[in-house]
Amino acid sequence: SIAASGSAVARSRYSVSGSGVAVAVIDSGVKPHTDLPATRIKAFVDFVNGRTSAYDDYGHGTHVAGIVAGSGAASNGRYAGAAPGASIVALKVLDANGSGKTSDVMAALEWVLANHATYGIRVVNLSLGHPVYESATTDPLVQLVEQLSQRGIVVVASAGNSGKNALGQTVYGSVMSPANAQGAIAVGAVDTGNT
Repeated sequence: SIAASGSAVARSRYSVSGSGVAVAVIDSGVKPHTDLPATRIKAFVDFVNGRTSAYDDYGHGTHVAGIVAGSGAASNGRYAGAAPGASIVALKVLDANGSGKTSDVMAALEWVLANHATYGIRVVNLSLGHPVYESATTDPLVQLVEQLSQRGIVVVASAGNSGKNALGQTVYGSVMSPANAQGAIAVGAVDTGNT
């Protein structure tokens, strides 16, 4: 996914690595790792269990944080993240089963609104979501994303995993909340079909 994103080319062309930028990863937590040591996790807030030390009992948040900011140290640079110089602010909203409450996600977004300047948060990653239950103009989760966007914070949200059904047929209207926010960058997977 990193090769497909073009981030390595951008890092080389513009001599940037994400250094000085913090990315808030709102997910299942982050476990310190060779590619992302505890010194690069600027803050950890646990909205699920209230713990204070960084951990990830599901693994998804660590996976996402590695894609975002892994240094590649464990693979001699081969598997570096998109911004290997960035710091991570880990906001745990998903439990050991990968489930969570919208209210915890909203609390994490409110935390970012209150603390983005303190931690240098310029990007928020939400590799989670739920089906759209109401208009984006009234959805409180979407409205928090819009507030962050209006403050100049880039919000990246997963479009969801429902683009195709089990028969491979396209599912229309499958973009999840909060990826349907006008101010968010909605991210999905693509299969070029070898074209």
